[in-house]
Amino acid sequence: MVTNIGSGTVVILGDACVDMVVKSGRDSKGNEFKARPELTCGGSAANTAMILSQLGVSVAFVGAVGRDAFGNIVAGSLSAAGVDTSRLIQVDDAYTTVVIAVVYLDGTHTMKGWPLDGGADLMLESSHGDISVFDNPIWLHSTGLSIVKDPTRETVLRAMNYARSQGVPVSFDLNMHGSLGHIDGMLKKQYEHNLRSAIELSDCVFGSADDEIALLYPQENMSQAVRGLAGMTRTAISRRGELAAICASGSELIESKPFQVDTVDTIGAGDAFNAGFITANLDGLTLAEALEWGNATAGLSLKASGTSGVFDRDDVITLIRQQPKLNLGHTA
Repeated sequence: MVTNIGSGTVVILGDACVDMVVKSGRDSKGNEFKARPELTCGGSAANTAMILSQLGVSVAFVGAVGRDAFGNIVAGSLSAAGVDTSRLIQVDDAYTTVVIAVVYLDGTHTMKGWPLDGGADLMLESSHGDISVFDNPIWLHSTGLSIVKDPTRETVLRAMNYARSQGVPVSFDLNMHGSLGHIDGMLKKQYEHNLRSAIELSDCVFGSADDEIALLYPQENMSQAVRGLAGMTRTAISRRGELAAICASGSELIESKPFQVDTVDTIGAGDAFNAGFITANLDGLTLAEALEWGNATAGLSLKASGTSGVFDRDDVITLIRQQPKLNLGHTA
């Protein structure tokens, strides 16, 4: 497990969009209803940045949005959360991506993005992604949605290469849900190549089980797939919703159960997990403790609508202390 204790800035490089959250279901008489849509800042990278900042981590976000009303929502939300947006670029020739998320009564959701061929977040030039401008970067994080195509793909991989050369830990969320790199549930060959390039440059890789890790590392079971993703050089975490997360790091294989909370919706829970895990890692906690932090932060996300949750270190610690201490399983 990577540990990097000390003051400095976590750099999040990648996707930012606006989520239009629509709650859909049926009332007590069986009548279908749809609540008023809510607009919030979204995107896996942007979500992780905002939650990290709320947890007290110094964070800078590097990315691109359109010079439009939706781009202003993203910029305003990141700034309000305390994120450094000095490297958030607003471009004139592309629209900010809007993701329509329909949330059902059980908290599950479906998502569809516009524009269909990629928005402003995929227009970040390499010159704007130079993380050497930050005085003391202590961590770099990016996502699979950011390496679908150039110029953002090249920008992200170049930043990851630079971070590795400087000894800065790199994490990467596969984040392949609804990606432009999919065709009918199958990965495009070029996109798979991009993902594997990013994985090789990462110290820590997050991913959802069946729809991400299993596509890249088909094995008889998820434990074997996570070991394949980790190899012997990185930490790999499989988030599995209501099932225990599986983490492989070196010879360790750990299962960490999610916390039981009343779920409002599942939007952004994986991003919250990432933020909690990274925060604990920077604090010098053990791998098992970092997984607890990931699950606790994800639990707080599940209790809120969309990405509107409020994340506080004390709330994370309280939730962890309230859980039974039979949370972790270790396998050599």
